[in-house]
Amino acid sequence: MKEYLYLFLAVLFISCNSGNQNRYVISSREPINIDSAYSGSCPSLFKTKDGALIISWLRDISDTQAVLCYAEAVNGKDFGPAKVVAGSDNAYPHGENLPRVIKTPDGRILAAWGASNPNPANRYSGLVYYNWSSDNGKHWTVPQALSKDPNSIDQRYFDVDILKDGRAAVIWLDNRKITDKEGSALYFATFNENNELENERTVGVTCCQCCRTDLFVDKDGNVHMVYRKIINDSIRDMVHSVSFDNGNTFSVPQRISPDNWVVNGCPHTGPAMAQTPEGLSFVWYTAGNGAGVYYTSSEDNGKTFSGREPVSARPSAKHPQIQITGDGKQWIVWDEGSSRGGRIGLEIRSPEGKKLEHIYLTDSVGTASFPVIKPSSGDQLIVAFSGRQNAANKEQVFYKIINEEY
Repeated sequence: MKEYLYLFLAVLFISCNSGNQNRYVISSREPINIDSAYSGSCPSLFKTKDGALIISWLRDISDTQAVLCYAEAVNGKDFGPAKVVAGSDNAYPHGENLPRVIKTPDGRILAAWGASNPNPANRYSGLVYYNWSSDNGKHWTVPQALSKDPNSIDQRYFDVDILKDGRAAVIWLDNRKITDKEGSALYFATFNENNELENERTVGVTCCQCCRTDLFVDKDGNVHMVYRKIINDSIRDMVHSVSFDNGNTFSVPQRISPDNWVVNGCPHTGPAMAQTPEGLSFVWYTAGNGAGVYYTSSEDNGKTFSGREPVSARPSAKHPQIQITGDGKQWIVWDEGSSRGGRIGLEIRSPEGKKLEHIYLTDSVGTASFPVIKPSSGDQLIVAFSGRQNAANKEQVFYKIINEEY
């Protein structure tokens, strides 16, 4: 009898240790304030082709005014001093209309941000401004709106990325459309070597007016767009479109999931996508057939999609982002409300999409929202977000360094 007991304990010990070897333990520093002397919001992250990491955000300089700031990581995790983008003092904070600072392979820096543009046609209108620096931020070109067309009075919810030929590209929602139906048009354009926007054109119609868009260039140079489309006048579901010719033409948009969300309004929560060794992955919020943040994937560049899977089935879970580490693991972040404030969730999936870990990076004592995530170096990632340490504090920008340990 005693021998059977010893055998049972030995098997149990081996099983427990095997489980621990496959268990993911996430460790991180406490949140770091990127700009502690100021209030601010709207962080964004960009990784250059040579692996440098840039964080950008909006710094409040008064109750009604903000400027675009950025900093570069000096060792993959610690950021250098904040730099202010000249001419960005008309920036308007909005968590879905994130400002961007990116660097082209030839070393030029592109800054872009949203500004308010109320007018008789639409008091909520905005414009997207941009400028360039060719000397690492010492001097900047004169800021200008994306389109020179005087009929373009509402430009918002934009995204930027670098094409395979090194040019910067941009998509945005615009009031100019060829239909009387509700919604905005989706525009695409590129920047030339003279820092000028060119070849702007409509690439989508009847888009939801107030949800973030996602522009993504994959490892093969294919150009992907994901956005919320208004379908049959009432359904607001996410669609995907891809270009195999460097953005010259795009495929017919396909729904990533038939959620059939009928809503007469703007959810203010856009999609995100990434590329794994297995294909493409997508995360988004919907309230169609169950509210929450969901995940799906495609192995054929968006021709077909797997069935959606919940990341967080809480109705308050919104604003997801996704990134892939070098080993193919998928890292998803989102914000999630509670009775005491918001918190940031993190889910890790295998390259094939299997759930490996589901935790929260912040507690619900303070508030945290609009997270963004990027791999930094090695097995490290950085998650940045807007937050308050408690209700009395002003909103500021924080980031956390995440390490994956075994």
